[in-house]
Amino acid sequence: MRLYDLDLNLIKSFVIVAEEKGFSKAAKRLFVEQSAVSKAIKRLEEQTGTTLFLRTKRRVQLTSKGEGLLFIARNILNSSEDLIRFAQDKKTELSGTLKFGAVSPFSFLFMPEVIAQISKDYPLMWPMMFTGITDDTVQRVKHRELEFAFIGYEGDRIKELEYKEIGHCTYKIVASPNISPGAINSFIGSREIHDQNSPKLPTFEKMKKINKDLKIKLSANDMMAYKALVLNGLGIGLLPEILVRNEIKAKKLKYLYPEIKLSFPIFVTYHGSYPLTFEALKMIELLKEKIQRTSKI
Repeated sequence: MRLYDLDLNLIKSFVIVAEEKGFSKAAKRLFVEQSAVSKAIKRLEEQTGTTLFLRTKRRVQLTSKGEGLLFIARNILNSSEDLIRFAQDKKTELSGTLKFGAVSPFSFLFMPEVIAQISKDYPLMWPMMFTGITDDTVQRVKHRELEFAFIGYEGDRIKELEYKEIGHCTYKIVASPNISPGAINSFIGSREIHDQNSPKLPTFEKMKKINKDLKIKLSANDMMAYKALVLNGLGIGLLPEILVRNEIKAKKLKYLYPEIKLSFPIFVTYHGSYPLTFEALKMIELLKEKIQRTSKI
């Protein structure tokens, strides 16, 4: 018999019967039938393997073992009440500094709303977000400078780290309507900056099958700079669909290669030798919810 197999209602019935010295008074206090109290005590005695009360027609008296267990039972009930009070007190639930990473574009597409929610619900928390390229960010997680990080393309996985997929981000191939004929064959790269040893760039290879003249002529690893290059007609680019919705509506950008469907996973990575804190788990939970809401828009 293990402690967590015990029903708190049985323990509460035991304490009330002991205090009231009778099943009838205990039933009134618990707002139940007397038979329910009797069944609760019988079940508790069966589970603990001991007799808790000596029953006579005139009175109900604790056994010597029952007297010893009464003190423990009261402590269990008090602890359970403390647990509920603590759980409902948001000011004491999550606190302290939370150092984490978020690569572009997740750092500005999703995190401002998530951090705003954290700051509102848990005012004693201090989120500290590091932004940078994927390779640098995961190294910081590896060396415990950051507790965890949100990344997209993860490159070569580091054996010390865990990688958990928490959602997907839809991307579109876009170009300026005013792009020059020469620039239409120029793809603006980004991934090769993160992983120069990568033998292939999957999206670029798919596009090459459609346009054999396509080449990478310039690259940028900052998403907003990348978007500006596309808007200025310097080439075609791959951008998150959520990031170009307004420009598409305003006809500042147009979709290309609609036959290519692109949805890339979003990962959270953390050191496998250290459990995530409750603060980290809450941040991850809120980001997952944000990604799900965004995907439905």
